[in-house]
Amino acid sequence: MAKHGDPANAARRQKKYRPMRPWERLGAAAAIVLGLCLCAWMLLGTRLFPYEYTDPSGIVVTTRISLLEKLRLWRPFAGQEGTLTSKEYSYPIRSEADRNDSKPFDDGLDLQQIREGQFTVLFLGLDELRSNTDVIMLAMFDIAGNTVNVLQIPRDTYVPDYTSFSGGKINSVYTLGNAAVSPVQRVVDCVEETFCIPIDRYIITGCEDIAEIVDLIGGVPIDMPYTIHYEPGKTIFAGKQTLNGRQAEWMVRYRHGYSEGDIGRMQAQRIFLAALMQKACGMHTLTLMRHADTIIEKQLIASDLSVDEIRKLSDFAQSIGMERISMFMLPGEAVNHKPRPSGDVYSVWSVHYEPAVDLLNARFRPYYEPIFQLPVRELVTKGNYQNTTYDNESTDLGSILGGDTFGGA
Repeated sequence: MAKHGDPANAARRQKKYRPMRPWERLGAAAAIVLGLCLCAWMLLGTRLFPYEYTDPSGIVVTTRISLLEKLRLWRPFAGQEGTLTSKEYSYPIRSEADRNDSKPFDDGLDLQQIREGQFTVLFLGLDELRSNTDVIMLAMFDIAGNTVNVLQIPRDTYVPDYTSFSGGKINSVYTLGNAAVSPVQRVVDCVEETFCIPIDRYIITGCEDIAEIVDLIGGVPIDMPYTIHYEPGKTIFAGKQTLNGRQAEWMVRYRHGYSEGDIGRMQAQRIFLAALMQKACGMHTLTLMRHADTIIEKQLIASDLSVDEIRKLSDFAQSIGMERISMFMLPGEAVNHKPRPSGDVYSVWSVHYEPAVDLLNARFRPYYEPIFQLPVRELVTKGNYQNTTYDNESTDLGSILGGDTFGGA
């Protein structure tokens, strides 16, 4: 039996507990890291979380998704207004949209959308009291056609069937619409049913929120074509400059100095939108992600868009360029309307029926059969129109940046 001080026993102990060489330590660490990564990937990829969605045919499907999919489908801005109600649409689909009989029509963007080929987002800008939607824009991403068409809907558009406000203006639907549904759902239902355009998602923000977002991204460079005197001491002068948040708020809200009031303001909003898009397209993705964290934390916008949808739609808009993002005004004219003989007179936007139908079919319903019957209330009928300036009016963001605000269709 070897004694404790036996040299052979000491040699064996020394060999057994020999310190690892540097390359051995590196290999062991790599193996541990690789093992942890594989375990994490298996955990992230395992379908553990229940998920429910409505497929294009209106059937509710229940399945399970992984943590990675859950993060991709996360809707970080939906806490304030929630998600839109799923519904069935009976609009007939254009047969020529299915380009290959042996293969279903696919626009290639892999979105959960109502109709393959297009994805429509309703943007609402709330007034300072957060009660009226003073900015209403409908952005239709024509994914298969590589364009984006934006419809500006005047806040005074006459929709008496959707609001209890005696003036019947669309900007009151958010607060005074159908009390059985959420405020945003009231506006979505009104726009969908009046213009027969299915809406996939929404975005809502307020005037003060816009100011904070502009300051967050460091201002918006713009070439102002004219001077705005918002209030005494609050002036935006013509020329090249960078608007801060408050100046941006003045620009999108100012209307009293325009000859056509709200319509003049909508033209200014086009200029601001083009400048904001140009600024956003020039920002690094990581910078935008940091700003998004702040926007989520401060709840500066409300939306049911998922993280994955925001990324895909942003990439799509940047890839097609500003010249393929077109702006359209809802055809119509401003008229004075007195709903009751003994009531008040309201200035409202009366839709021009036929020009509106033609525009909606051509630009906002490209993958549906044309619809020629809309539940639109015309206060001025064809043959009695006093102003047809906006019946065939359009421009694109590239032209707006070049100084054009009223392009011809």
